[in-house]
Amino acid sequence: MTEPLLELRAVDKSFGSTRALSGVSFEVRAGEVHVLAGGNGAGKSTLIKILSGAISDYGGELCMGGKSVRFREPQAAARAGVATIHQELSLVPGLSVLDNLFLGERRPLLSPWVSSRYLLEARSTLARVGLDLDPNRHVEELGLAERQLVEIARALSHAARVLILDEPTSALAEPEAERLFERVAELSAAGKGIVFISHRLDEIFRLAHRITVLRDGRVVHTGPASELDERSLIEKMVGSAVDLEGARERTPKERVVLSASRLSVKARRGTRPVLDDVALEVREGEILGVAGLWDSGASELLHALFGALPDEASGEMTLGGTRYCPRSPAMAVKRGVTLLARARGDSVFPARSIADNATLSSLSSFLVSPRAAAERAKPVTERMRLVAPSLGAPVGALSGGNQQKVALARCLMTEPKLLLLDDPTRGIDVAAKADVHRLVREVAEAGTGVVLVSSELDELSQLSDRILVLFRGRAQGLFSRAELDRGRLLALTMGSS
Repeated sequence: MTEPLLELRAVDKSFGSTRALSGVSFEVRAGEVHVLAGGNGAGKSTLIKILSGAISDYGGELCMGGKSVRFREPQAAARAGVATIHQELSLVPGLSVLDNLFLGERRPLLSPWVSSRYLLEARSTLARVGLDLDPNRHVEELGLAERQLVEIARALSHAARVLILDEPTSALAEPEAERLFERVAELSAAGKGIVFISHRLDEIFRLAHRITVLRDGRVVHTGPASELDERSLIEKMVGSAVDLEGARERTPKERVVLSASRLSVKARRGTRPVLDDVALEVREGEILGVAGLWDSGASELLHALFGALPDEASGEMTLGGTRYCPRSPAMAVKRGVTLLARARGDSVFPARSIADNATLSSLSSFLVSPRAAAERAKPVTERMRLVAPSLGAPVGALSGGNQQKVALARCLMTEPKLLLLDDPTRGIDVAAKADVHRLVREVAEAGTGVVLVSSELDELSQLSDRILVLFRGRAQGLFSRAELDRGRLLALTMGSS
């Protein structure tokens, strides 16, 4: 058997009294995709930080090519051939795609010849992940999926022997994810070692040669992917069986919560509207799913409904039978509309406590004692099955799944008439996802109207009563769940008539 490209041997890491990793051994070999699985808080992020050089103070040993190494900084890991793509992207929004691709490299003064060479190299690098865009565009102009692909392209442009992908498809719709899967397969076939972190069961079993499962900072399983099926993997991740509830029939009420017609969002750049003449209605107790690719306008639809695009959005809306024209998110919240944003950083304040974050939108004054905030937040966070040392703990110390639960708790504490969810389970583990699905169903059954945008077609099929399909800003149709199979839904999101 060949020497592993990268190996951890009996690694321990603690943060104060909290043991994040305990005796963890892990390896990745040339030509394999080694999936690292585990629930939120299992220790995956800490392990990745050790591999990538973000954490250098730990017990145990890290080896590359059989030689002991210790990366003191991320740049040292990159120089050694370890490239990491984190779940939260590291691109600089104010710089161009070109500058981001070559960030950290010493480039000569750019003569026209040199500039042309770098542009050609940038276009070639972007083409490897299927992106055809101007490298001089600023990253802040790109959608989330485009940014993710630029990040992946940047990692692939370096001579990495080991590529660590932390939830790389979390912002990608299926066609973009499919493109990435093909690239990952090509890289492993070319002899690269791939560490792939994912919460999506279908892609785990599609890509993995081997699977290592972490739980509570310990390795509970390592072996060929063929040794596990979905249910046994979940049980190892969470330590018990999880109820993976599928779709079930519900009967929304007849009363319309929201009605919108001729809803459009003009582009800040370019001529094609981001959203073009869309109509929809949401009834009490209904979950209206919205399916579409990254450029479909689905996220912009939610932001328009939430009053976050007052200068770009137009159309006519009613909420509860009366005219609704929000000019700001604050106005929307006052009318009973709340949004859980796709980017987790837009939904929580990491330095503030769980209690503060959960009650931020529902308390009329910031001058509330920590104890009062905690008492108000406790019933909702218990309902969320939040895993945290206390409600006074900073949100930034929580796992991604628990941060998402705090953000959802804040939305629910406003007691909304209309709940807008933008990819609410992106990047969270199977157990946390099951909790979020349960809560969304409970909220709908209590009479709240829900608009759910998701990049996961299975999630839309399981939760939605009806599904609105968007393609490049235009509605492809509105369908009941029974009218659409998965293949047809995917085809419509790609523009098939």
